[in-house]
Amino acid sequence: MSTIPGRAIPDLTLQMMEGSAERDMHIVIDTSEKTFANNLHFIMSAVIGPVVCLLGMAGNILSIITWQRPGMGGSTGRYLIGQGVANLCLLLMFLLCDSLQYWLPAVKYSVIYGAFFSYFGFPVFYLAITCSIWYTVGLTVDRYIMVCWITKAKRLCNEARANVGLVLITLNSFMINVPHFASFTPVFLKHSGEVNNSNIEKPKVAFTQTNFGAGEGGKFYEFWIHCIVLILVPWVSVLYMNIMIILKISEANNRMADKKTSQSLKKSKESENQITRLLLCVTFTFLFCIGLQCIAQCLWMKKPPGANLLMVSASYSFGKTGILFNSSLNFVLYCLTGKRFRIELLKMFGLINKDLLLSSSMNTSTSNISTTSSGTPSSTRPVTKSA
Repeated sequence: MSTIPGRAIPDLTLQMMEGSAERDMHIVIDTSEKTFANNLHFIMSAVIGPVVCLLGMAGNILSIITWQRPGMGGSTGRYLIGQGVANLCLLLMFLLCDSLQYWLPAVKYSVIYGAFFSYFGFPVFYLAITCSIWYTVGLTVDRYIMVCWITKAKRLCNEARANVGLVLITLNSFMINVPHFASFTPVFLKHSGEVNNSNIEKPKVAFTQTNFGAGEGGKFYEFWIHCIVLILVPWVSVLYMNIMIILKISEANNRMADKKTSQSLKKSKESENQITRLLLCVTFTFLFCIGLQCIAQCLWMKKPPGANLLMVSASYSFGKTGILFNSSLNFVLYCLTGKRFRIELLKMFGLINKDLLLSSSMNTSTSNISTTSSGTPSSTRPVTKSA
C-alpha cells in the first residue's frame, strides 16, 4: 500500500513504491493537493476502472470466441486469441487487487487476501501486462512478415509457428516476472494490529513489501528491466514495424495502380485504407496507453528534483487507466476496422442475412475473376484477410 501522507491509497500500480513519497518529501504539501490526488485515485480505481474492466472483459470474451470460429484461424487469429486471454486476465486481476480494496477496505486485513495478493494477484497482474505487450509485438512481427517478406510468409506465418511464438513469449514473460513473486509477503501475526494510546488495537494490512521489493534491487528491476526493457523496447519495435508495413502497402498499391481498371483500383485503395486504419488504430492506441504509463512510472521512480510527487502520483492514475483502456479497446477496434470480424460476430449472434452474405461472396468472386482476366495477377493483391 502506498503511504502518501493523508489517507492510505491501496493502489496496485503504486504498491512497489510504498512509503517512498513520504521518505523523500521534506516539504509541507498543500492539503488540497493531497485531497485531489486521493480523490483521483479513488475515481480511477473504484469507479472508472471497474466500468472499463467489466466492458473490456465482455469484449475480450467475444473476441476470443469470434477468432476461434471456423474461417478465422491463421497465425493472426492465434495471436489475437492469446492477446485476448492476457487482457482478460489483466482486467480481472485489476478488479481483485485494486478496485476490491476500495470497495471493501476490510479485505486488506484478511490473511487469506494477503496471501492471494502477495503470491498470485500482484505478480500475475504484471505477468499479464508483459504477455499482452509482447503478444502485440508477436502480432506485429507476423503482419510485418506477411507484408514485407511475402516469399517467406507461407513458411513462417501459420498457426503452428504462432502457437510456438505464444508459448515462448509466455515462458519468457513468466521468467522475467519472477521477481514480482518475491516483492510482497503476507503478514502472519497472531495479533495483526498495533495498540495506540487508548489501548484500541488498530488492524494492520495483511501483506507488506519484502526486503527485495523495498530495496535497491527491487527499484533497479522495476525501472531498468520492467519499464525500459519490457515496455520501451516493444514500444519502439511496434512503432517501427507498423510504419514499415504502412509504407510497404502504399508502395505496392502505387506500383500496381497503372495496371488496374478504375474499379479494381478503387477497391485496392479501399483495402489499403482499411488495413492502414486497423494498424494505426491498434498501434497508436497501444503506443499512447503504454507510453503514458511508462512515462508516469519513470517519473515516480526517479523523482526528478522539483517535481511535485503528489501530482506525479495523480498522473500515474491516468497511466494505470491507460493500461485498462489498452486491454479493453481491441474489441471496439476490431468491430470498427475489421470487416471479416464484424461479419463473423454478426453470424455468431444470428444477426446477418445468409442470403445477403452469399450474394456478397458471389459478387466478390466475380470481381476477382474480372480483375484477374484484365491482366493483374491475383498474387499481387494486398492480403486483407487478417483484418
